[in-house]
Amino acid sequence: MRATHLNRNPSARATKAKHAENNSSHLWDHLPPYKPPQTTLFKTIPDTLIPYAELMRLHKPAGYFAFFFPHLTGTLVAASRGPVTPTPQTLARIILSHAAANLFLRGSACTYNDALDGPFDRLVERCRHRPVARGAVSPFSAHVFAAAQAVVWIAILATFPPETVSTAVWLGLTMLLYPWCKRFTNYPQVVLGFSLALGQGIGAGVVGWDVLAEEDAWKRIGIMTLYLSAVLNAMVYDTVYACQDLKDDLKAGVMSMAIACMGWTKQWLGLLSFFEIILLVIAGYAMEFDGAYWLVTVGGTAAVLIRMLATWKIEDRADCWYWFCHLIWYTGGTICGGLVGEYVQKLLTV
Repeated sequence: MRATHLNRNPSARATKAKHAENNSSHLWDHLPPYKPPQTTLFKTIPDTLIPYAELMRLHKPAGYFAFFFPHLTGTLVAASRGPVTPTPQTLARIILSHAAANLFLRGSACTYNDALDGPFDRLVERCRHRPVARGAVSPFSAHVFAAAQAVVWIAILATFPPETVSTAVWLGLTMLLYPWCKRFTNYPQVVLGFSLALGQGIGAGVVGWDVLAEEDAWKRIGIMTLYLSAVLNAMVYDTVYACQDLKDDLKAGVMSMAIACMGWTKQWLGLLSFFEIILLVIAGYAMEFDGAYWLVTVGGTAAVLIRMLATWKIEDRADCWYWFCHLIWYTGGTICGGLVGEYVQKLLTV
């Protein structure tokens, strides 16, 4: 209890973290030294580029889909319920453009996060070999690299319709805010959720649907509840992610929902999961979705969340990582899978 109390006191936490950093030079000497990722990409690129590929998290694709799936969700909702029904060829081109844009959006966000978090990462076993933490890239160089990736993302956004602009601005601003939140609140996952879910607005905007200007009351309800369900989904899987480092975070002074919910984690995530499904149900009624949505999106997502809550081993770091990855993939797949069915049905009835 004393550790948790200190973690919620900013000045005590900062003092504790600074003391720990000053004594971290030999903290992990008993553990294996750094080894580059062993994926095909990392075996083929020059050694000088490896730290930058790591900053982009190219060796950890699960997090990429945390950015991509909300964009895909917005695109598919707009394609099935928006004012324009794109052809399959057009929809495929839009999805590929999202795939490219999110590579640089996610890369920029992760690089910026690491540029700021180097002192904390050195105190966390799992993060100690990140490029800035191990000294392979300076914080300044990481900031420059983050900015360069952001410029590429913006350049791709410039090819999108104007309906995406306001949402993209909010997404960028909240991404800038997120890394700082873990220093001052145990709820940075809330900010992350609101930020990632904004991808839905960009996805819909590319299809030509400005969701912020929608006048139909029921569709506004559907848009908002689908957005909030994505916020809760991100809060769930990122809290699972944070549970990997709970003990180290307490020592380092890093704050998260894993700390806020300590001792009641499954109960709180169960409650968030329940409301996520309720929001998906409301969105289904508001948008007048049909069978594919109810079976795959609502039923499939509920099944995945129930399975996670029933089998997840909170104290097992490997199991936390497994469920972090698979919650992103499975819930993203079920949500978008049902929406693909709705799009196909609309094509068949037009």
